[in-house]
Amino acid sequence: MAWSTPNWIRNLTYTRDKSGNHWYMQGGNNDWSMEGKTNLDISQNHPILTPALLFRAKLFSQAEFKVIHKDTGKERKNHWLIELMNSPNFYQTQSDFLESLDFMQIAQGKAVVYKKHRIGFDDSKDIEAFYLLNIDLMKWPDGYDSKMLNRSADNDIKNIEIVYDEEGENLKIKVKDLMFFYDLPNMLSQLSGSSQTRGSSLVGGTNTVGGSNFFEVKSRLDGLRQTLINTQDSLLAKNIILKTNGKELITGGAGSNTFPMSDDDKEKAENLYQTGYGLGWNRKRGIVTKANLTHKSLHIALRDLGLDESVKVDGNLIYTALHIPKDIISLEAKKTTYNNFKESMVSYVQNEMQPTLDSFIAVLQGLIEDTNLKLVGSYEHLPIMQFILKERYEGIILKAKALNDLLRTGIPQDIALDMTGFDKSMKLEEIQMIVNGNEQNQSSSSGQETTAEDSGETE
Repeated sequence: MAWSTPNWIRNLTYTRDKSGNHWYMQGGNNDWSMEGKTNLDISQNHPILTPALLFRAKLFSQAEFKVIHKDTGKERKNHWLIELMNSPNFYQTQSDFLESLDFMQIAQGKAVVYKKHRIGFDDSKDIEAFYLLNIDLMKWPDGYDSKMLNRSADNDIKNIEIVYDEEGENLKIKVKDLMFFYDLPNMLSQLSGSSQTRGSSLVGGTNTVGGSNFFEVKSRLDGLRQTLINTQDSLLAKNIILKTNGKELITGGAGSNTFPMSDDDKEKAENLYQTGYGLGWNRKRGIVTKANLTHKSLHIALRDLGLDESVKVDGNLIYTALHIPKDIISLEAKKTTYNNFKESMVSYVQNEMQPTLDSFIAVLQGLIEDTNLKLVGSYEHLPIMQFILKERYEGIILKAKALNDLLRTGIPQDIALDMTGFDKSMKLEEIQMIVNGNEQNQSSSSGQETTAEDSGETE
């Protein structure tokens, strides 16, 4: 039987310090390899992608939720779903859960949440916890093939069982106890005719699922495959150059006056350039030949290789894929104004994070059995969003003033409310209070300015 060296032995590195102490260290450059790793593995260990995903995930986790009545807008206090969201499971807070969910959703294209019920109960109110699942550990039934069924046949799909973590907990979970949150739209692969995969990695290791599965979806990171590999390889190449830089070449010159070196002289010359302690123990920094000696440096200028520029270009591609503007995060080290940063952040929250949050809420809405209640979530409480709220309030004041002017000209109330976009059920007294309050603020401000001018003239 052939001897196979275990991987943990291959990763051992021996070193000795100047005092003679020696030890083995586990780990090496192989830890940076992307071979056979899944999207989730890469997302947690990439020098550019990981911080960018954390920025997005932490922003997503700051959403605030409440349950309101659809018609009146009145908040329903102490709703069971809000309480469950505040403490989704024993191991996570609401922020932890949302951060993990968004991270997983981007890394793998979708996030799957297990609704763990009390034993023997199936109602939504009996859900005890939400648990985020790793889709690479989900195994669908052999030969499973999604069909275009009538709504009356929904139970046939809901009762399908998947096996989760077959070599670990080995849970059998019905589809009706799962919630699916997609980054890329699902069913696109089916419509395009491409095969679905489960547990796919950036470099090999794909596991094809038989038939079509409408629950499967690709990840936006699949399109970044080569960019992520290039970034990692560029940084690894830079590390190799840094370790090998500083070597010198000592060789013989031409002519009849050359004098051959003995073995002892050669060894002494090499020892002059050899490190004798620490991690660099016994690493040769020089090359000596038995000839008339001449010296030449083998130093490589990193800027000539363009590695840093390559990393910047690849990094910007990653940020673009995550829709993060350059005014928020960039590798260019260029300064941006606060106004540009503020506007970019507000735009990012409104156009990227809020739609993602709305999609998340749309799935959770199915858990609320009362059709008169609605789950809502927003980021309006964030400090950066106060600027847009100020503009919104100013717009409401202008609309109220326009309504007041229309009513004074004799236009009917229903038509005036419709023209200005106000709810027809809103009382005119409330609108008039807005107008009067704004006029009082303006008169107060102008009065303060006049007083200041008068005091200046008196002096």
